[in-house]
Amino acid sequence: MKRLLFILPCLVFISFSQLDSAISSKTVRITPKSELQINGTSNVKDFTCQYEIQNLNEPFRIHYEKANDIIRFEKSEIILKNKGFDCGGKGINNDFHSLLQSNLYPNITLKLKEIKLNPHKKNIVDALIDIEIAGLANAYHMRTEFYYNQGWSISGKLKLNIKDFDLEAPKKMFGLVVVSDDIEINFKLEIEEC
Repeated sequence: MKRLLFILPCLVFISFSQLDSAISSKTVRITPKSELQINGTSNVKDFTCQYEIQNLNEPFRIHYEKANDIIRFEKSEIILKNKGFDCGGKGINNDFHSLLQSNLYPNITLKLKEIKLNPHKKNIVDALIDIEIAGLANAYHMRTEFYYNQGWSISGKLKLNIKDFDLEAPKKMFGLVVVSDDIEINFKLEIEEC
């Protein structure tokens, strides 16, 4: 019995030590070759809001833990300044910032939560991300492709509805021009370790 009381704390200590060692961190940077845009439609014309990637040139840390085919992330987020989006003209830029309530919520936050690897499909994963827009956050699953060649190339598309964030699409010209509630986020991120 005394021997068991001695061994039990040792096993608990070893198990927690191994758990801590499984969490890894890396510092990465999004390179200028990357692209990120939001696409939308209206009953008159489609529009694209391109993000100025140079706003993301600061290195940031990602924290992750791999268990079987799942990689879980902590404190791994990208903050996009709303003012970094260019929709192609002053009027549509103003509408975009009005929609996102940029004066109250100047940023969009993307938090990477989890990646589920697919052993049957090379270079394709299911990513779980939290997106926070105008103070509200929602979780989304998205199919993502990745490749490694002297750095990571990660790309994907995500369709979402702005009403998920309690936002209302602007109407112009007395309601004759109506913007769709559905938007699509497209990205191709070139990432290198620092």
